[in-house]
Amino acid sequence: MTFSFIHLADIHLGRPFSDLPELGEKKELCNQACTRSFNKITDLAISKKVDFVLIAGDSFDSEEHDLSSKLLFRENLKRLADNGIKSYIICGNHDSIEVYKKNESYFRFDSKYDGLINITGVNTPENIEAYKPIDGVNIYSASFKSDESENQLKYLPKIDDKNSKDFNIGLLHCDLDKTESKYAPTSREDLRNLGYDYYALGHIHIPEVKESGAVKIVYAGSPQGRTKKETGAHGCYYAEINGKTVEKLEFIPTDFVRFSTMDIDCSDCENKLDVFEEITNSTSNINEDAELSLLEINLSGVTNAYKDLTESENLIEEYRQNFGDIGKTAVYRINNDTVPCVNESEFAEDNGIIGIIHRGVEKGEINLGEIYDNISEIHEAIYKKLGLDSESKDFLTASLKVDKEEITESAKKEIKSLCSEIYSIDKV
Repeated sequence: MTFSFIHLADIHLGRPFSDLPELGEKKELCNQACTRSFNKITDLAISKKVDFVLIAGDSFDSEEHDLSSKLLFRENLKRLADNGIKSYIICGNHDSIEVYKKNESYFRFDSKYDGLINITGVNTPENIEAYKPIDGVNIYSASFKSDESENQLKYLPKIDDKNSKDFNIGLLHCDLDKTESKYAPTSREDLRNLGYDYYALGHIHIPEVKESGAVKIVYAGSPQGRTKKETGAHGCYYAEINGKTVEKLEFIPTDFVRFSTMDIDCSDCENKLDVFEEITNSTSNINEDAELSLLEINLSGVTNAYKDLTESENLIEEYRQNFGDIGKTAVYRINNDTVPCVNESEFAEDNGIIGIIHRGVEKGEINLGEIYDNISEIHEAIYKKLGLDSESKDFLTASLKVDKEEITESAKKEIKSLCSEIYSIDKV
């Protein structure tokens, strides 16, 4: 028995991008990104001819479904069904069963879609439901009745001998390993004890395979990130199964707009213009496969540009007016964490901890090279005690083969930066 499916979650239809400045024509791309990503996943499912699609909750952001979001969701489910692809959807904390019931007319489908479109607790009597999409496969699902939920696993069956040869899937919206959460707190041990083969999870917006052994525990993440906390690629998982074996589990990006961050050292900059040019040079090399990369810049370092930067009323506005966007990259926030330059002779005269550290580094009383050697020896001892083979040992110690002078000089620079920062704050 071979089959395939797509696992997605947390579409959050109706939710806008948050905390963004005016981006001109690119703002419209952000407004359309969620719709396009959902359509892209539907197209993907059809092109790959999967057997079914799993949607692990929070398809909508709130009970205030706008008409376009309801129609988009409905039409994509119908489009899947019209191509012979079954869909299994659960309700999360943002789109609980209560929310669907308030909009129930949009989630009634013609009888020809019976068994093809399945929303647990909405077009089934209960919020716990078992499905059999094809022979040899069982899906056990649980939906939120309201915006909070206890651990739902106690309502799901453990795998018995009758179903032990089937491929068993748990479709859940939950907080993994967070016992105090009000959003269906669930432990890995509980998941393992149920005996399912694949857990299709929703709620966490960052895609991650939590366990990849015989039992797969997978958060699909959201198809499209919409806040600065949701950095990196977003999309869905595509799985190919042969019997009880997951032969392929592939994350497929579906986002059109991608958040990312970049740290820029301004130590060599003399003024604000130098900093802006450094930002432009650094961002010009970004090669994201999304249509738009929204970039947050973190400025750091001991720099002569400190005063110029801190006196600016709006750094991001000034940067965008002077430099604008570069290709597919738009800088939307600049955080200034630089430190003013301080004459090092002041450190030498300081009677506090700053003076002690500075003199220790400059006079060699704090031997950074010796610290480096000690760390290397500790790593070697640990690897030896673990009994690693030579190939593994070489791989793990590769990071320690970097030029010693380069590392110690970098450490020295960081210590001086810290001294400047503390000294400057102390003088304010």
